[in-house]
Amino acid sequence: MEKLVLKDFTNFGGNHCQTTALRTILDYDGLYLSEEMLFGLGGGISFIYWYMKQMPYPMVGGRFGGRNEEFLINICRRIGGSASLFQTTSAKKGYNELKDMLRAGDPVFIYVDMAYLPYMAIPEDAHFGGHTIVVFGIDEETDTVYVGDRGSAPVTTTIEDLKKARNSKFPPFAPGNKILKIEFPSRISDLQPGICGALHDCCDSLLNPPIQNFGLEGMKKWAKMVLKWPEQFKGLNFIGCLMNTFIFIEIGGTGGSAFRPMFARYLREAHSIVDNNSLLEIADVYEETGTLWSQIAELTLPDPWPALKRIRELSLKKNAIFEAQSPGALQKMLKINEEVNECLKDAEKELEKRDVSPLCLRLHEKILELHERESQAAHLLQEAIAGT
Repeated sequence: MEKLVLKDFTNFGGNHCQTTALRTILDYDGLYLSEEMLFGLGGGISFIYWYMKQMPYPMVGGRFGGRNEEFLINICRRIGGSASLFQTTSAKKGYNELKDMLRAGDPVFIYVDMAYLPYMAIPEDAHFGGHTIVVFGIDEETDTVYVGDRGSAPVTTTIEDLKKARNSKFPPFAPGNKILKIEFPSRISDLQPGICGALHDCCDSLLNPPIQNFGLEGMKKWAKMVLKWPEQFKGLNFIGCLMNTFIFIEIGGTGGSAFRPMFARYLREAHSIVDNNSLLEIADVYEETGTLWSQIAELTLPDPWPALKRIRELSLKKNAIFEAQSPGALQKMLKINEEVNECLKDAEKELEKRDVSPLCLRLHEKILELHERESQAAHLLQEAIAGT
C-alpha cells in the first residue's frame, strides 16, 4: 500500500470548478494568475440550454460554448503552455495513471461525477460528470483521497468513491476517467494575444452558435421552452427544472449570476493589458446583465411560493457552508438536505393546488429581457475588439 501526498499543496477555493482547479495547480507551480483571467482566457461567457431524454430536467449554463475540454486546453495554450487529455474506459488504468502523476510530484486535474462524492452532499441522482477537482494525495492504508475543490479547505473521499465518480456513465458529460495533463511554461509573459483571441471566441460563441441551443439563440429557445415546462415536466420533475435553473445560475460554481460578475472582473483586468477603454464600459454592462440573471434565478424559487422560497434560502446557506468548509460542514449540509426534502413535499402539494402558468410567463418575459441586454453587450464587445 502506498501513501502519496503532496505536503506543500496548500492553496484552495474559488468560484468555478475548472478555473479553481487550474489556478490551484498553477499556484503550486509558481505561476500566478487570477481565476477571472483564467476564466476569460478560456473563452469566458456564453449560454447553453441542454436536455436529453435520459435527463430528469434540462441544464442551463452560462459559460463558453465550446467543447467542455476545449475551454481548459485554450487557457493552457494562451498562457504559453499546452494541455492534453488522458482518457480510458478502465477505472483501474485511470487510477494507476493518477498514482503515477502523484509519484512524479504533480497534483492531478480530474473529471468526476458529483453525485458519487459524499463530501458534496448532493442527491444520489444529481449526476453531473463535468465537475473537476484536484487530487493532491492518496493514502491507501487509510483509504483516503485528498482533494481540492471549490471550498476554501481541502476535503477527502474514499478510493472507491473516487473511482465511481471518475468512471460514471451518467449524462451529461460522463467523466470517462479523464485527466487533464498540463505542460506549463517556465513563466507567463505576454497575455495580450491570448486575451484578444479569447474575446473573439466569446463573441463568436454568443453570436454565431453552431446549434440553436447555444449562445444568444439558445437564450431565445430557453424563453420558449419555459412556457412548455408545465406540460413537459410533471410534479417533482417540474420543481427540479426550477431548482436546477437556480443552482446553475447562482450556486453551481458560477460565482453567482451565471458567471457575469466574474466576466466583468476579467474585462477590467484585461483592459489594463490590451489598453482598450471600451472593455471597462462593457464590464459595467455585464454587471447589469448579472443582475438580470439573478432576478431570473429568484423567479424560479419565488417568494409567493413559501416552500420554493425556503428551498432557495436553504440552497444559498448550504453553498456558503460548502465554500467555507469549516469543521462539521458535511453534517450541516446533510441536515439542510433533510429540511429541503421536507420543503419538496410541501412544494409538490403547492403545485397540485396552483396554476404555474403565471410563474412560467414571468420567467419567459424576464429571459427575453435578458436576451435583449445580452445581445447589446455581445455586439458592443464585438465592436470593441474589431481589428484586434
